Amino acid sequence: MSTGCVDCHSPLKEKIEAKIGFHADKPNKCGECHSDHNGKNFELVYWPKDINNFNHDDTGYILTGKHQKLECKKCHTSKNIKEPSIINWANEHSQFRILDRTFLGLEETCKSCHKNIHRDQVSNDCASCHNTSDWDLAISEFDHNQAKFLLTGAHKQVDCIKCHPAQTDHPEQVWQLTGMAYDNCSSCHDDYHKGTFGQSCETCHTTVDWKKDLKTFDHAQTKYPLTGKHTTVQCNECHQKKYAGFLPKYDRCNRCHEDKHYEQFARRNDGGDCTPCHNVNGFIPAMFTSSMHQLARLQLDGAHLAVPCNKCHEPFQPKKGITTTRFTWKNYSCNVCHKDIHRNQFVNNYKNECETCHKTDLFTNVIFDHQKSSFPLDGRHQYVKCNDCHKSEMDTIGSFIRYIPTARQCSDCHTFTEEIR
Repeated sequence: MSTGCVDCHSPLKEKIEAKIGFHADKPNKCGECHSDHNGKNFELVYWPKDINNFNHDDTGYILTGKHQKLECKKCHTSKNIKEPSIINWANEHSQFRILDRTFLGLEETCKSCHKNIHRDQVSNDCASCHNTSDWDLAISEFDHNQAKFLLTGAHKQVDCIKCHPAQTDHPEQVWQLTGMAYDNCSSCHDDYHKGTFGQSCETCHTTVDWKKDLKTFDHAQTKYPLTGKHTTVQCNECHQKKYAGFLPKYDRCNRCHEDKHYEQFARRNDGGDCTPCHNVNGFIPAMFTSSMHQLARLQLDGAHLAVPCNKCHEPFQPKKGITTTRFTWKNYSCNVCHKDIHRNQFVNNYKNECETCHKTDLFTNVIFDHQKSSFPLDGRHQYVKCNDCHKSEMDTIGSFIRYIPTARQCSDCHTFTEEIR
């Protein structure tokens, strides 16, 4: 009788011959579990110990973890039957509703019962990440070192979904596991430098801490090596958000520094470049020397060479509320610094050009040529002392010597006492 069973139940015959499944070691023993001719509604399978106490190990597929607690019909249902020979045979005998009653036809692959939640992003070897005890255990125990992108530093502390986003085009929660760009940091991170440094982030940063290596960053490798006091400046003093990519321009000092001279030197050929007078070792003292002063509009000579700088370069206000040191003037005539002790006596004839009579070595060393004046000296007048004619006078300010106008008539200076003979 049993031999005749497999003549019709051909899919089962194939498994017995291949020694696969529960029936592999039970050839010709069909009657021990299945009785015949009891009507089509009779339960074909006899369970000696009740179906719930069936030892699934006998099938060759050992149940572990949460699989052990499942009802048989959770797995043995028609929608999970994948084996073509069973499906074809059931279709040939559709009147017996075989797919709703058989325990055959299931595959051992996970996705034969479970949804392909990863949508073929990864291999079908679910056991490489999951087990039957806890599906979510894969998240905490997954070894990312087995992936193409090894996790190091702070990356190890990042939640998975920060990098593996949920796919919104699927009705159930699905995470993207493959196909993500990771060749550059900017694939995940914003490029705060706006491409100014290329994509070699590891030159300055590590995964341990984004800012950790900034203190040891070698600025000498850049186009602007730091020297002098620049080496003590905090990075964010120069690298501010207002600059594209946090990268300031550095062609001129005033890109970072305020012009303390308030454009007094802006008209120079160099546009007021700071470096002729200052360097990075300190704004004060300046490097400007007296020899450099000879290249300025006012060359120093005589007693001017001995004058302290601040005697001429005094504080002034270029704008209301702003005080700085004066370095430029509209003109460089003597009376810009010196008082006109002559009370404008020479404004008409000599236009107050002091150098007509004076030199810078000594103010009292007068070089005035009286012969070029409107009153040339001749005779004994040539030997008369200046102050015999040019007397001291007083005004509201104080005393001064009168040079212009002076008396020109003889009687203005001389008294005639000789009798006429």
